[in-house]
Amino acid sequence: MDIDLLTPEIFSGHRFLDQLAAVRARPGLTRHPEPDGPGFWVAARYDDVHTVLGDPATFSSRAGIRIGGTDESARLVADRMMVVSDPPRHGRIRRVVGAPFTPASLRLWHDRIVAGVTDLVDEVVESGVGGPVGDRPDDAAGPLIRDAVGDLTQRLPNQVICAMMDLPRADWPLIGRLTTDGLDSPDPIDRLDANAEIFGYFADMIGRRRARPGDDLISALLAADGDLTDGELILNCSGVLTGASETVRYAAAGALLVFADRPELWTALRAAPELLPTTVEEILRWTSPGLHALRTVTRPVTVAGTDLLPGDQVTAWICSANRDPAVFADPDTFRPDRTPNRHVAFGWGPHVCVGARVARLELTALLTALIRRVRTIEPAGTPVWSTGNFIHGLTSLPVRLCPA
Repeated sequence: MDIDLLTPEIFSGHRFLDQLAAVRARPGLTRHPEPDGPGFWVAARYDDVHTVLGDPATFSSRAGIRIGGTDESARLVADRMMVVSDPPRHGRIRRVVGAPFTPASLRLWHDRIVAGVTDLVDEVVESGVGGPVGDRPDDAAGPLIRDAVGDLTQRLPNQVICAMMDLPRADWPLIGRLTTDGLDSPDPIDRLDANAEIFGYFADMIGRRRARPGDDLISALLAADGDLTDGELILNCSGVLTGASETVRYAAAGALLVFADRPELWTALRAAPELLPTTVEEILRWTSPGLHALRTVTRPVTVAGTDLLPGDQVTAWICSANRDPAVFADPDTFRPDRTPNRHVAFGWGPHVCVGARVARLELTALLTALIRRVRTIEPAGTPVWSTGNFIHGLTSLPVRLCPA
């Protein structure tokens, strides 16, 4: 079958989901050609994605985790950065990086995270932040008009993780821009430049915290038992920053689009906030910001009847697994009360997202604050989607927020 999961325009919206649905319906894995490469396999069904992500001994992360990454970039960080490592090294890095994200540790951060999210929502609703869509209109114009991405969902996770790291507030906009460019830019040179700047920033910050530890995430990483070098700490601080920022940003924006397009769902959630836990899980399934994860085969293996050889590359399409009708009834419908909801939005297996608890807390705090402050969320223009095939979501979402 003809398949194209490389052309950026395919991802400007949801056409890629139609292609992946067709792949799911075919037996075995599907071979995807590459113009300047050997091609890769596409795993699109839930069970096949589980198989690939759950067996790091057979499906390695060391050679890179995304389509379009460079071999040189992967070699530089292999077994030094958590997401580009395999057991046993992966487990040792994860024990250090994951220490600040345990339930006990997050209890110490809970109130500060909720307060920060609440303050941001209050600012957006009250003070007229003003984005590319416009400022507070006059009284006759009605509710506030906002770009929900630029004014709210992009700032939300960036402010939370920067506050947890106790980075200077004046640096937060720079960190947000570099994080987005380092992950989302279609130009690999731009991605490298942005990541190099982030690495330099954290090299300086780690030196400062080593000299004067504080009550912050970077100091907690330095204090954790482990054998990470400063270089490895720099790489993994960057990884935490990226993982914490982009997934929540796109999941939150996707949620606001759903509530703008289907106002009855927002009315129902405001009337029954006890639906928040299942709503958050459905937001994560529905948006699935992390589209795929790349793995390299280390030994002969058969998946879904397809024989794979060492060196073959396999892409596990998380977004497709979360739309698999074999697992999710009516998968293309957003159902806030969906239970069970065995989505894999945070990945699966040893590499499942270390910051998943923080992401859930941020989304819950955001919706809680919006329930209190916003009566209706209405579309106010055309949404704009990113065109990347690794992380995907809205880059602009004009909405009207009608205060409660």
